[in-house]
Order: sequence, then structure tokens, then C-alpha cells
Amino acid sequence: MIRRLGLGLMMGSVALALGCTPSFGWGNDGHEIVALVAESILKKESPDALAQVRALLKKDKDDLTDRDIASRATWADAFRESSPEARNATRQWHFVDIDFQKADMEAACFGNPRVEGLPSEGPADDCVVNKIEEFKAALANSEIPVKERILALKFLLHFVGDVHQPLHAITRVDPDTNQDDHGGNCVGILRGHATVPVRLHSYWDTTLVHRAVGKDVDIAADTVFQRLTPANIKKWDKGSAADWAKESYDVAKSTVYAGVVDQEPEQSDFMFRGRDGKPDQRCGPSNVYRIDTAYDDRAVNVVTEQLAKAGLRLARTLQEALGD
Repeated sequence: MIRRLGLGLMMGSVALALGCTPSFGWGNDGHEIVALVAESILKKESPDALAQVRALLKKDKDDLTDRDIASRATWADAFRESSPEARNATRQWHFVDIDFQKADMEAACFGNPRVEGLPSEGPADDCVVNKIEEFKAALANSEIPVKERILALKFLLHFVGDVHQPLHAITRVDPDTNQDDHGGNCVGILRGHATVPVRLHSYWDTTLVHRAVGKDVDIAADTVFQRLTPANIKKWDKGSAADWAKESYDVAKSTVYAGVVDQEPEQSDFMFRGRDGKPDQRCGPSNVYRIDTAYDDRAVNVVTEQLAKAGLRLARTLQEALGD
């Protein structure tokens, strides 16, 4: 589908990408941290695989992001926001909306549609679980065009991070309003004495990352890397993309939503604003909850662990795809 849209779309509307504030999995900093952790692992364990990654990125021609591994880990978001066509083609690929009440992965993945041809030409209605597996296979296939392998690499650098953001693996229908919260995008939270709600999703994307490991991505990556003890590596170094999504789903239920939606809302008619500044029609009137310091204490530990898992599993994905 991307190829049919034309790679020129990557160059088209960077102003649009910079001018809106949608929710991204982990935000740019989180994705860069994941990529830097993976790079550190590859540098130590698989220098040949890392050399192949760098060689592919060096051949890339688009300028939506810089060409280093950390910057390219944010490319999929920049591309998605580069035009309405790119957004429509790839938006669903960033998450898997497993229902809070019924963990049906197949339904969340649109029945696992069959991809005819290259992964980048796959249907818009697909999920991050399938796209990770498809792009991993494409990266491993030296017979397909190099442009497709570059696309596969850039999507993998991003999507392995996305699937470890708990709110990219779940969505919840509010039993009172019967309104889908779109992965926490339609749930408002207040912390401390705050009076203006923020989306639960964006709180986990960015605020908690900064609270957990700071805003300097190099220092943050070192902090996250320290979580990769031999015991944790043994625990986390396993599973498929579907397993990782289910793990994130469980974390979302036990940690992200717990302490929020299980209390009475402070407000039930808050209107979030959409990309155009108008009321977000996806949400309608939304519930707003106040969180306490204990919530943050639990959350920052989970965020650090999820980033560490993502970095480790991204490194393994690249090692397996590149034969190292």
C-alpha cells in the first residue's frame, strides 16, 4: 500500500507532521530509547547484524527523520502524519485493540488478513502483531527490493516499541457510556493539583517516560539497559509479537487502568480536542479521574521494564532477520 501511495509521500507534508499532536506509542523519546538499547545489544553481541542495519539506513533517501538508528525509530510516526493518505494506509498498524473484557487477538487483528505481495502493500486494516511478523520476514529476504527491506527495517524499529506500550494493546468500552476509549485516548486524568485533564494514553506515551528515566535519551537508554540483568534477560528473551501484545494487554489491565477507572470520576463530561482544535468526535463526553502518587510509583517501574523488554526484543528481532 505504501508503494502504491508512492514514496514521495514521505517528503510531502512535514509541516503537518510537526503541527499536530496525536498520541504516539512512547513518544519520540521512548522509541529512541528502545532503539539505542537494541543498538547497544547488537554492538556487543552481533556487530555484523548492526553493520547491516546501518548499511540499509545509509541507503535510505527520505528526510522525514535523521538516518541514525534512534531517529529512524521515530520514522513510522512521522510518515503516518506526512499526509492523509499515509495516515489512512498505516494508522491501524501501530496497535492491536484487544478488548478489555474479551481478549480476542484475532478480532483485534481484523481476522488476520492475508497479505498479497509486499508487506508495505498490505491492507490498512491490520494490526501491529501481524506487521511485525510480516516486516521481519521481509527484512530477512534478500531477494526482495532493497527499498522494501529498508521500509521493513524502519517499521520494525518502531513497531516493536509500539507493541510494548500497554495502551497500544488494549481498548476499553466504558460500561456507563458504552463509549470506546480508543486505547485510553478518551480517558482523562488529573495528577496532584492539576485542573486540566490529559489523556491517559499520552500520559503513558511521554510523561511517565520522562518521569521514569528523564529527558536525555542517551542517559535514559543507559538507565533502561541496566534493567537487562541476566535474570531479566532469561525472563524476557522469548515470545512472538502476539505473546508480547498479550503481555502488554495484561500490564494495561493490572497497572494502567487499575487505580483509574476503578474509582469514581471527578468529571464525566470533559471534551477533548481533536487534531483540528475541535471537539474530538471519537470520544464524546469523557470521564476524568484523579490519580495519586502511588499510581506513578507503580507506573514508572512498569515503563522502565517495558522499554527494556522492547529494546531486548528489538535486538533479537533484528538478529534473527539478519541471520546473526
